[in-house]
This record gives sequence, structure tokens and C-alpha cells, in this order.
Amino acid sequence: MSFLLYKARLKCLLHNKENMFWCYLFPIMLATCFYFAFSNLVIEEEFATIKIAYDNEDTENDALKEAINQAEMTEGTSMFAVTYCDKEEANKLLNSGEIDAYIVGSNNPELFVMRSGLNETIIKAFLDSYRQMSATVETILKNNPEAMNNGLLEDVMQYESFVYEEKGKKNPDIVLVYFYSLLAFTCIFASNWGFDEVICIQADQSFRGARINVSPIHKMKLFLCNMTAAFTVHSGSIILLFGYLFFALKVDFGDNLGYIFITCLIGSLTGLTLGAAVCVWLKFKREVKEAILLIVLMGGAFLSGMMMVQMKYIVADKIPLLRYINPVNLITDAFYSLYYYETYDRYLLNISILGGLAILFGILSYIGIRRRDYASI
Repeated sequence: MSFLLYKARLKCLLHNKENMFWCYLFPIMLATCFYFAFSNLVIEEEFATIKIAYDNEDTENDALKEAINQAEMTEGTSMFAVTYCDKEEANKLLNSGEIDAYIVGSNNPELFVMRSGLNETIIKAFLDSYRQMSATVETILKNNPEAMNNGLLEDVMQYESFVYEEKGKKNPDIVLVYFYSLLAFTCIFASNWGFDEVICIQADQSFRGARINVSPIHKMKLFLCNMTAAFTVHSGSIILLFGYLFFALKVDFGDNLGYIFITCLIGSLTGLTLGAAVCVWLKFKREVKEAILLIVLMGGAFLSGMMMVQMKYIVADKIPLLRYINPVNLITDAFYSLYYYETYDRYLLNISILGGLAILFGILSYIGIRRRDYASI
């Protein structure tokens, strides 16, 4: 009997064109818009050896040349690939784009660039640091000539570790927040399905609910079968969206795809029970309940960074408690922790809270439905 109830409800849900559109097609349309809008929003720039030219007529005593040769971007990787030539040839190399800048060495070195960028900024910072060190050395020698012999100057003029690049598990990519929020919003959108399942078994909310309450089928048994069917159909929308993002749009979700899928299923279950709890406990007309549920969903999506990526960090900084009771944020944060962190501590925290909310909403829904009686229909 339970399987027949489940199968019948499954067919009804698949024929609900409105819910099928918003659950299956709308997220894909939104993901496509995100892809075209944000695919080139962040251009990844990594530190690499910088090509420069260097010209100095006084080659016998050239401290700057030695500093340039000693400077390293990372351990074992030189900061500069230097071409030694005169100023005229260096200018030609700069104009042709073969180098990022050239330096004319002297007591007051000069830097020549064609544009402003990351490499040019690094070169300027290096040169400014050299000028500062040179001034410091002159001051030390003027006040303490013995510093030349006691190794103090060697400590001051160290350029080997001028810039270092610290690499984590993944390179930061704020665009992922949008895709994570979309996936999380699709999961939590299951609340509309949970909302409908409660409407369908409440006698004062729908004609179908009235018929169910006078039928011999136990109301809770039917409700659990219907919720299972809704969970099945909604899980299909999650699989479709995830496959579209991963295979079609080539969104990099990292290596923990199994954990991501588990998060989606728990998020979908949380959405179902959230919608059911809202529908059971709010004593308003159906239209008012739907409006309140929509506010909760859209508010959670906004606070998780779906509409404005900075909002996620504003909430974490200003109202940290809110991120732990927002199901959409918990799902996105679980995704983020899998992508960026080496350990699973933060992921387990998010998924535990999310699972706890699903259980809480489920218990509230059960209590609310079980205690509902009708004097007349």
C-alpha cells in the first residue's frame, strides 16, 4: 500500500508543470546567465618570473645588479629574468611587449614601464625597497664605518626572499559563491514541495485534504509517502543542475564530489521539512503562508551571497550567528569548506547544523500535523 501511495504521488508531482519549471528549468537558466555574466569577472593572476631589461654604464660597482640577481619570487625561482642591454634596445623591447619594464641603474635608479599592472607594481616595490636600503646603508656607514666588517650590512641587504607566494588547496575564486548559492537555493527550494504536501492533507486548506481526512488511510502514513515522493523528484532536479554545472559549464567543484552530493541531499531534505513546518504552524491563509515562505527563501539566498557576493562576508563579520541558522548559507559554506580547506572540521560543523535543522523542522511538522483535528469538514 505504501509503495502504491508513493507511486501515485510521484506521478502527480511529475505532472505539476509549474513546480517542474521552477525546480528543473529555472535553475539551469539562471546558471547559464551566471556563467556568461561572471565567467570573465575574475582573471586569475599568479606570481611568475618577471622579464625586465637592465642598463648601467658603471658595471664594476653595481649593487643594484647584484640585488636583482639575488631576488627570488619563491624559493628556487628568480624574481627577474634580466636582459642586459643599453637604453635604446631596452626601449624597443618594452614597446614590443617582450619585457614588462626596464631599469637604468645609477646612484638614483630609474624605472620605465608601458602600463600599470601586477608585475609593474612588484618591480616598483622592489626598486623602492632598494632605494630605502641604500639610504639606510649610507646612514649606517656614515655613523658606524665598522659595520662593513661585522656583517651588519649583509643582513640589511638581503633580497632573496623579497616576495613569496603562499598556495592553499585552491586558488580563491569569488565567482564560485554565485554558483554555490544557486545550488544551495535549488536545494532549499524543496520547501515549496514540502509546503504543498502539507496543503494536500489539511482539510481546511484544500478539497483534496478534506477528502483525505475522511478516507481510511492514515494521514501521517500518506504524508510520509508524499514527502518521500517529493524528495525523490526534487533530488532529480539537484542531479540535473549539478551535472549541467559540472559537465556543461565546467564549474570546478573540487575533488569531493561525493560529499557535495550528500550536502545537496541533506539540503533538499531540510528544504522539504522547512516548507512543511512553515505551512503547519502559521495560522494564515495559503497565500499569506506562501508569501512568508518566499520571503524566508529569498532572504536566505540574499544573505548567502547569491545576489551580492559581499553580503556573505558582511553577515559573517557583523552578524555571525545568522550564518548558522540560515540553511542556504550553511549549504554554501559546506561547499566552500570542501573546496578550500584541507580538513573537514568546518564542513562537518555546517552539515551537522544543517542536519539538526532538518530533524527539528521534521519534528515540528510531525507534531503540528498529528495534533490537527477538525470538528467538521
